[in-house]
Order: sequence, then C-alpha cells, then structure tokens
Amino acid sequence: MFEVSVTDLGDSLYMIDAGMHGEPERLACYLFDTPNRVLIECGPSNVLGNLTAALESLGIDDVAAMVVTHVHLDHAGGAGHFAERYPGAAIGVHQAGARHLADPERLWNSAERIYTPEGMARLWGPMTPVPEDRLLVLDEGSTIDLGNGRLIDVMYTPGHAKHHIVFAEDASGGMFVGDSVGIAFPHGHMVQPVTPPPDFSEPVVVEQLRRMAAREPGFVGFAHYGVAADSGRVFAEAEERLGEWVSFVASLAGDESDVDRMRSWVLDTYRAEGVDEETIDQYDRNTFWPMQVTGIRRWLSLREG
Repeated sequence: MFEVSVTDLGDSLYMIDAGMHGEPERLACYLFDTPNRVLIECGPSNVLGNLTAALESLGIDDVAAMVVTHVHLDHAGGAGHFAERYPGAAIGVHQAGARHLADPERLWNSAERIYTPEGMARLWGPMTPVPEDRLLVLDEGSTIDLGNGRLIDVMYTPGHAKHHIVFAEDASGGMFVGDSVGIAFPHGHMVQPVTPPPDFSEPVVVEQLRRMAAREPGFVGFAHYGVAADSGRVFAEAEERLGEWVSFVASLAGDESDVDRMRSWVLDTYRAEGVDEETIDQYDRNTFWPMQVTGIRRWLSLREG
C-alpha cells in the first residue's frame, strides 16, 4: 500500500505525492493552505484515496478550488470524482478543456485508443463528469484569489496541449508548470521533453518556455516530479533538449524501429552525461516512448506541409 507523503514547502504551500501507479514520485499535487485553499492537480481517479488521506493529514476536509494544468488523465482524470468528494470545490480548467471535464467521453475514447481498455482501468481508473456549474473556466490573465492578498496568476501555455495553463504565485515564488516544461525527477533533474500528439508544436513550446523564463520564478513545480529551484537552468535545458529530440526524430527512417532507436539514444545520452542507472530507469519508466515519437513526427509532417 502506498504511504502518503506531504512535504511542507513553506509559505503555506505543500507538495503531495499522489502515489500514481502505486509508486512514489510519479505525480506531485500542490496545495495552498491559505484562507481560500487551492489544490493544483488531482491526478487520475485511482489516486483520490491517497489525495484525500494527504488532505486529512493536514486537517483539511474541503478546498475552495482544485485547478488542473490540462485535462490529460494523469492530471485531471479524477476531476469528476474529486468534485463529488469535495462539494465546496470549484474545478478550474482552461476554456479549451472545460468541455472534456463536463463530458469526458471523447477524451476517454481518445486515450483508450492509446492505452487500451485494460490499460485505462489499470493506469487511471474511471472518469465521471464535472457538473458544469462547478467549472471555473480559466485563461491567460485569469487570477485565483488565495486570500490575504495572495493571488495565483494564470498563463496560457499551449504547445504540449491546446488546453494547457500554468499557475504562478509570487509570495511563494512558485510556478506550477504541469507538462509544459517537461518532466524532471529529483535524483537527476534532467529536463526531458513531453511531446504528445495531436497538439505538440516545437515553436509554440519554445515561445512558452521563454515567456515562463521571463517571469523568473523562484522555483519550478513539476507535476512529474517535484521542485527545482534553478529555474533559469530548467527553462534553458528544456529548450535545448527539445531541439535535440526534434532533430533526432527528423533524422530517423520513419519506420517501426524509430521508437526503439529514440529510446536507446535518449538513455545513452543520459549515461554519457554520467547519470546513474536508477535515475535513468525512473525516466524510462515514466516515458511513453511511442507517444513522444508520434507527436514529433506529426508536427514535422505539418511543418513540411
């Protein structure tokens, strides 16, 4: 059984390990324990028990809002169940993703084509709709009131997904980036791109990385996984690695061997950089390689017309 983990980040901010897939350091949710409590990300429905236990350990039985960076299942699959469990919570989402939370059938069917019905049940658990009157629709320039003069600023950050937003909060210095920057695990904190179809676009991602970097956050809060204080390095590395990934996929033959070649190249690059095998394995297990290759291929084909 997963042991719930809550980390006090200071400034009334906590990081919760949601125990996604029954493992530590798969999904971080962030809680502002302020007069208007706000939780960033809820994860899939099968981690709701872990999330509830974490909130209860802090003496919390409801929140003012639960907001998601985007509607992919590892971030928002449990939004409907969360809304049922916490009736006082508004459910915040970008306007392009709101319809998918109100009626998740299309989102579910699309994901099922990638993960298979058996994989969906194992990885994510079921989805249920969020009542439309519970949705808090967010976009570039929206703010979320935490109370005591503290605000979360919302930035619209497409490129990973057209419904992706990022949350920045000045008092803590935190910027909570979902998948817009990539993944970076605590042992190594190499920033690895995430390039899913159909929305991935290299120039759009780069534009958003530079916008986020210009804000100079005190730290970057990754969903996968944890906090990185050296935000300048994070954004620069994210842009550099993304360019390398796109160039590598462009050089491939375009056949069934591409996924294995991509995986081997990335992991061998980490080895050449001196990264230990435990950390390499963590990145490998948290990467769905076919999706990364397909997303880049699709963007390359659109670019070439």
